[in-house]
Amino acid sequence: MATIVANEQLAAGIFRMTVAGDHRGEMGQFYMVRCDDGYRADSYPLLSRPISIHEWGKEGIVFLYRVHGRGTELLSRQMAGQHVLLEGPFGTGFPRLDVAQSSSKRIALVGGGMGVAPLLPVAQHYRHADVYLGYSGTVFAVDSFKKAVVHSEQVQVMNDARRSVLELLDTRRYDCIMACGPAGMLRALAEQCGYIDTMSEHIHNEWMSHHSLATASAWMTTEIEQTSAEQAEVHSSRMNTPSMNTSSMNIENKMSTLQRPALYVSIERRMACGLGACLTCTVRTRHGNRRTCKEGPVFRAEEVCWDELAHL
Repeated sequence: MATIVANEQLAAGIFRMTVAGDHRGEMGQFYMVRCDDGYRADSYPLLSRPISIHEWGKEGIVFLYRVHGRGTELLSRQMAGQHVLLEGPFGTGFPRLDVAQSSSKRIALVGGGMGVAPLLPVAQHYRHADVYLGYSGTVFAVDSFKKAVVHSEQVQVMNDARRSVLELLDTRRYDCIMACGPAGMLRALAEQCGYIDTMSEHIHNEWMSHHSLATASAWMTTEIEQTSAEQAEVHSSRMNTPSMNTSSMNIENKMSTLQRPALYVSIERRMACGLGACLTCTVRTRHGNRRTCKEGPVFRAEEVCWDELAHL
């Protein structure tokens, strides 16, 4: 049980809650949060809500959240002096590079909508990073980002429901990009960074759905025959191998040779326990099923099955 220090409304449906106590964590991790009603027999909703760490303030830990359902609606009604139940921190967050690495790398942070919430601690850690924030009508937390970085000019904002914050970003300028936002934005960013190749993505997804090596090999041969001469030339040396795993590795090696920034994305999924036991938040990756609350929510772009993420 923890005491609420403040629960202020920043915009319509957007709240910033400060909770007293020495609550630790890493940038990109989250806590499971719920109102303290004693877990009565008629408690509703029974499950806590996953909310990412937004900041560690002087008075305690800070959460930035949007009212979206009964659980967060109840949280928004809580006042200073009342209590909430916190469990955490959970998950795998954004990478923490050492001082020598971070000072020599060009880093960008990209947030869309509520995806800006977990990026503030990242901006406070990488103070020389460029920050790109996208909104579609309601702008919040911008001043906090401007205070976090060295120069306020490092923060660029796009507030337009018909345009994307990615229009402001030239990915070729950066060595490392860390992002959080809607699945569509993350996929577009991965494509912009060179992590999505339509041919190899389609091949990989079909391999994952085939259990027979012979069937998979026959399918690959058909696919190559249907590509253009240029595509066939690029992939032919990688397809004429007896091992499906070897072919997959060759394609991934080809992609890894491209000049592209390291890309880390924080993926949002519905969660029930936050402990990795219920498997509700499982996502399929190139290395098999992974739990967003344990192995995630932050994943490297090359791990993600982007076609599946687009349908989450």
